[in-house]
Amino acid sequence: MKKVEINRNIKFKTDSKMKRKYISFLITTILLLSCERMLEVNFSDEKPLIVMNGVVEPDKPISVAVSKSFLFTDTDSTAPYLKDVSVELHVNDTFVEKLQRFTIDTAKYRARRGNSYFRSESHVKVGDRVKIKASAPGLETAWVETVIPTPAAIEKVDTATFFVPATGNNTFGFYWNPYGEYSWNSDSGWGYGGYYIPVPEIFYEPFYRRMRLHIGVRKQKNDVAHYFLLRIIAENTEYKDYPFNLPVETQDDPIFARDPKNLFLEKLFNNNYSTNSSSVFTDNLFTENAYTLNVSTGELYTVKVEHTKPEKEGEKPEYLSHEVKNSPIEVWIYTLSHDYYSYLKSVEKW
Repeated sequence: MKKVEINRNIKFKTDSKMKRKYISFLITTILLLSCERMLEVNFSDEKPLIVMNGVVEPDKPISVAVSKSFLFTDTDSTAPYLKDVSVELHVNDTFVEKLQRFTIDTAKYRARRGNSYFRSESHVKVGDRVKIKASAPGLETAWVETVIPTPAAIEKVDTATFFVPATGNNTFGFYWNPYGEYSWNSDSGWGYGGYYIPVPEIFYEPFYRRMRLHIGVRKQKNDVAHYFLLRIIAENTEYKDYPFNLPVETQDDPIFARDPKNLFLEKLFNNNYSTNSSSVFTDNLFTENAYTLNVSTGELYTVKVEHTKPEKEGEKPEYLSHEVKNSPIEVWIYTLSHDYYSYLKSVEKW
């Protein structure tokens, strides 16, 4: 226990109410500082375990990251690295191939590095039972097995634009002014300033434009439970191979109410967006093997503003017209295995 000494000769020049506050604060401080406990833990018998991470998709090569577990007290930056490891692929209880190591994570900026990445030459298909085994000398063999589920069918996607009160949005066009003052901007750093040209209130302000989507989903007709993940992406006009992952708001649809939130796969796809919404759902509310999702998204609308160009220093541009555009979007429905869905549910309870 931590000992706290209090100087009883301290005098407070205040009223009795303030004295009670100081005394209360001192008592609270004593209680907080006293909650200290020393634990002795013996890790001498702990052995590392093989760790595998990967997503198996039909008609694509299988990629798996392989490493080993280590104690949090291990300061070696390459602690996860597993040198002599063999990774096997079995499909429908038949050995198919040994996966080939194609890269090792050696990025020096990472606190922990050494993950080995393996890839198959074979592709698996819907309905296949896939088993992946990893073995290394002196370590217990690790394996994982799953069945590739049947994908759902997207029968329709109806969209509509709606508005919500603005809480900070992109309803202004920005004009860079070469005559502007050289100053600091928290978003772009040092540079020359510019002018924001407001779009007339009657058209846009003070509303925030969003998109409502009704997505018709149909599953395979059988008695097996199905688990799904919804993803919405928008085209990146500058970098075609790197589309934008849009935030998906699902609070208006009860089918998402009891499913995992902030899960690993969502973070994998949407690493720049944080939300309390879940994009995972089951078929528990499907009727005749079908259901229509009710979700919304934003951050896909842009405002192109036409304005006059200043001809001399200090002259501000004037608004002429504007056009609201949105990038083409894609809707994806991933079918998850029961094992992966169970994993997501267990992680949420941590």
